[in-house]
Amino acid sequence: MTVQASLKKLRTIWVERVSREMAAGEGVRAGFNEQLERFFDLLEQSIVTGDMAWLDPILYDWGRSPTETNLEAADYSVSFILNRMIALTIEIARDRLKPKEALDLLGAVVPVLAHSLGVVIRYEMETRVAHVSKELGEVQEKLQALDQNKSKFISVAAHELKTPLTLIEGYASMMADLASDDGETPMKNYLDGVNTGILRLPTS
Repeated sequence: MTVQASLKKLRTIWVERVSREMAAGEGVRAGFNEQLERFFDLLEQSIVTGDMAWLDPILYDWGRSPTETNLEAADYSVSFILNRMIALTIEIARDRLKPKEALDLLGAVVPVLAHSLGVVIRYEMETRVAHVSKELGEVQEKLQALDQNKSKFISVAAHELKTPLTLIEGYASMMADLASDDGETPMKNYLDGVNTGILRLPTS
């Protein structure tokens, strides 16, 4: 039996077994079955032509499909599915085919599945890196907004302090003049100290 004939023989059981193990619930399983049927078609085409690029479109779709929740949890479900697919393919071939047929099939299929796993891992990592970069960009924007708000607050606070400080400076100067006229040198020294302190404060 040729590898192609073995693939045809195992197709139904392969799709059913992978679907049953990897998808929970009938609704999810129906959609997953369609994806598995498409994957199997492309797998067969890759083996017949010797060109693994046939699988690239579906691998790209799968590798770029994680949701925001998957990305935040670093949940790489597609690479896990492909890993499990390899194990199930070996089990099914061993159970359903003669030893020579199983070896021939696995010799053709496992390298393609291993290549597919590598491609999906790369796509998943690229998607993850893009997600982390986006998060870092958002954090940087928030930090810039906080920095701008801090600058605005300091500017407003300095402006609001300017008026009362001017009043205090004026009254302290008048009191220092009065204390000087009355000969109260210690009081004048204190008031001069207040003025000196006010002049040190930033008012703009």
